[in-house]
Amino acid sequence: MSGELGPGDKLNEPPLVERLGISRPPLREALRVLESEGLLEQTPRRGYRVVNMTDKDVEEVYSLRRALEAFAVDLLLAQDKPPSFDALNPIMASMRAAAKRGDSAGVVQATVQFHTGIVAAAGHSRLTDVYRSLMLQMQLSMAANVRSEARTKGDLSKGCDRHAALLECLRTGDASSIRHEFAEHGERDYLDRKPALDVETEAVSR
Repeated sequence: MSGELGPGDKLNEPPLVERLGISRPPLREALRVLESEGLLEQTPRRGYRVVNMTDKDVEEVYSLRRALEAFAVDLLLAQDKPPSFDALNPIMASMRAAAKRGDSAGVVQATVQFHTGIVAAAGHSRLTDVYRSLMLQMQLSMAANVRSEARTKGDLSKGCDRHAALLECLRTGDASSIRHEFAEHGERDYLDRKPALDVETEAVSR
């Protein structure tokens, strides 16, 4: 999430064991977890490397995210008593704290929790499970967005402001505004993603 390793970079066990001060069994288990989350991929006889998502991969993930979020919004708006979304307040606080200290990985983690929390409020457990799995696949793209924002805009506060605006819109209960804000939020994230990954790819190639 910090960008120390770029798309396609290999992870070698011996230096990781020495750097982390752990034995190989827990390291291998951790690598398997990261593989299951879509962040690493295993290569035959060569260990693991960071996933390199193509433009098609990202388009598929983002388009599915938009569809799942639209379904979640429909469910939220159909509820007799809309949720307060108070559970998102500490997540927003964590996001802003991470942004203030320049912690891009912390911002990504809070962003994943924020969006998953909104979908979970719809009260559809299977939708939440599918969405959580999808967000794991999005993390590398989201991390590239966040790092690009920090470089081009000087800090990470703009992304926090967008999420805060989305939260306030949800609390209004206005169906038209909520659908518009979700559509704009998701589309902006996708448009931001392409130049971000171009920068990452260029850095890796150098």
